[in-house]
Amino acid sequence: MKPLLGTEVQKKEALQLLENDCKFLSLALNDRKDDDGRKRVIKSGVIEGFNNVFENYELNSITRTQSQSFFHITNNSSDECNLLLLEKKPFLVLQTGINTTPKSDPHPHYELIQEIDGIKKIFALFLKNGNKQSRDRSALCIGYLFKAREIADPIMRQEIINHLKSLLNDENAWVKEGAKYALKYLAQNEQNRSKILNEQELKRVGQDLKQPIDGTEEQQKDITQRQETDLLLLSSVIKGRNDTELRKRIISSGIVESLLTIFTIRDLNSITRAYSQSFFDLTNNSSDESKLLIYNKKPYPGLIRLLEHTNNDITSDTIISILLILQTGSNTTKESDPHPHYEQIQESDGIKEIFALFQKNGNKYSRDRSALCIGYLFKAQEIADPIMRQEIINHIKSLINDSDAWVKGRAKNALKYLAQNAENKVVIEAGGFTIAK
Repeated sequence: MKPLLGTEVQKKEALQLLENDCKFLSLALNDRKDDDGRKRVIKSGVIEGFNNVFENYELNSITRTQSQSFFHITNNSSDECNLLLLEKKPFLVLQTGINTTPKSDPHPHYELIQEIDGIKKIFALFLKNGNKQSRDRSALCIGYLFKAREIADPIMRQEIINHLKSLLNDENAWVKEGAKYALKYLAQNEQNRSKILNEQELKRVGQDLKQPIDGTEEQQKDITQRQETDLLLLSSVIKGRNDTELRKRIISSGIVESLLTIFTIRDLNSITRAYSQSFFDLTNNSSDESKLLIYNKKPYPGLIRLLEHTNNDITSDTIISILLILQTGSNTTKESDPHPHYEQIQESDGIKEIFALFQKNGNKYSRDRSALCIGYLFKAQEIADPIMRQEIINHIKSLINDSDAWVKGRAKNALKYLAQNAENKVVIEAGGFTIAK
């Protein structure tokens, strides 16, 4: 399957042929309860053809005839036919619509589906006492369709949001990830968001995270699973959002303290990525005001300990979280002053741990951010260890030409901070290197 190719004339002919085929299908199936006919259509490859059209063709070239024809296949269709249809994964079309539009925009297929009463039909399928697969996919479809748009029907809103929340604990990784994104899209609307993560939910998550992993093996598994589901919900709502008030509410709810306690005392092997990622999501896209609130919770002992984790993704989440908090420390003090977090980091032997992470043969992401952390920490202060000074400064200098603009900008800042000390400045300027203005 591929997008429409050829000359303009060839494309026009192909689209006209498609239009005629769709009209024929609609005539054959409209208002008819013909399961055998629908099964033959579904098994013939027609659905894959529709998927290709909806996923790859220019939206302006997709006509009402085509969408209506697809609807006629699904309308008056038995559960058996709907299951065959679901196996073809037509809901991936909705994913494509999201992938090809700006993050904050409503779903581009919403109006098209509304025109054929599609949302009502999808919700009716969800409400049927059918199988789990149908209910799950129907809920995901509605979650995607109402991206950045209120689900005005209160019953639909409650039912769909509750079901999507339950899918964060699903055994199927694809469904779990889909639910996370669906909740994220819904949370772009304030009314939906208030149902997904209200004060009561925040309080419940905070209480869940305080629970120690005790009891039988089964009980321990249940506690861990519940905590991870809570954190996935939290991440789905806050990830990528510039919402200072929401973050302040989360930080003041006790969730941050609970996470830091987990990082400080829990067996590292039992800490999964859900914990480190949710902490990162709280610090990322966060205002200095929010990060100062996190800093006031004394985050460094727990975060420094988490750097010893054997999972590279977890250490990556941790080192970027540290860097983002350090950045706020630099932003909120005079440029000529030493870094205000230096002593607190040192109390946990943090500089040694960060440098150890830098020296590991790990990924570039962690290595770059470890170097930047040390560059920020030694603002207007000598890096006394000559090996550390040489390695860190040389690495930060190399980041001035990094392809990542964010890293490049932070490297420039780190060198400016380090250059305020004479010993550091000598190493920086070796080989005629100059810091760009």
